Amino acid sequence: MTLNTHEISFLFISFQSLMFALILLTGKGPKKQSNFLLAALLIVLGTQMAVLLGEGSWFATDKIQPYLCLFGFAYGPLLYLYTQSLIYKKFSLDKKKWTHAIPFFIMLISALIGYALCSRFGSLLYISLIAYSAVAIRDIVRYRVVVKQTQSSIFQMNLSWLQWMLIAFTCTFLIDIYQHFYAEINIIPGLSLVNVSLLILINGMFYKGLKQPMIFQGISLADETLVSPISMTKEEADIPDEELIRIKNYMASLEPFKDAALTLNELASQLEMPARKLSGLINRHFGQNFIDFVNTYRIELAKSRLKNPVDPKETILEVMYEVGFNSKSSFNTLFKQKTGSTPSDFKKQSI
Repeated sequence: MTLNTHEISFLFISFQSLMFALILLTGKGPKKQSNFLLAALLIVLGTQMAVLLGEGSWFATDKIQPYLCLFGFAYGPLLYLYTQSLIYKKFSLDKKKWTHAIPFFIMLISALIGYALCSRFGSLLYISLIAYSAVAIRDIVRYRVVVKQTQSSIFQMNLSWLQWMLIAFTCTFLIDIYQHFYAEINIIPGLSLVNVSLLILINGMFYKGLKQPMIFQGISLADETLVSPISMTKEEADIPDEELIRIKNYMASLEPFKDAALTLNELASQLEMPARKLSGLINRHFGQNFIDFVNTYRIELAKSRLKNPVDPKETILEVMYEVGFNSKSSFNTLFKQKTGSTPSDFKKQSI
């Protein structure tokens, strides 16, 4: 059997999806549920591509076409739940989560008994995908706000890659809608733009999913409450200067910011202060979120160390780790924002 370009792309997508799913399911690590959900998404996609590849050869087109929409009803829920599993520390696939799969199972059962619902409800899959993607993107944006308010380092934690993947995935299916009703969009004759986009997305999500750091396991519901707005009494708003001075002195003398994994809860515990109160103090009286507050001290110490190194052979990388950064790109970017020059230029100017 000779395959054309279009069929070869189906074969590649199916093979890669199922191979990556197998790797995720057999891998080890604390993010097992995230890997399971991403693997499930890849299995659905790989199976759909295999069915499309078999149309007209393994399967009669007129018999399989009325049921193809059932795959589409799985993408939105799986993308949403995968996002949730990366955002939340104590994510679990409880009964409530499984309700998101009800439309898919309704379509699947109807297909198995030979009753096609796609002709009536198939178009709803696009609404489902767009709605789930929109909610997932909203949750990522909210998550990033919480991370900045409760964590002192967000290197590889902000999930911006996943946000763009969700947007790209949604755009791919919008293109698919256009192709379904109007005309095929090909990169080259016989090679659909949708198929190329899916190949890129599969590799991107698999790579980023595996690369997602295991040290940071997500936020908790308690973290979200620390940054939610609350009304304050006059006494709570009027913080004594002594309280602010105590925080400044603690940061300057004991240098807790040198711990790259420092969190709002940990600093509040050290200061013997409620985390919610500390968050409010940093926001209202220092005019910063938690990560900016901590990084200000880190940059100031880095400047001091670059001007007056404790060891003439001390490298910029050693200074970076010593002051509490764990990402060279983040350190360089923030240092330049705060000082107007890169760490290396600053060091040369200080000699």
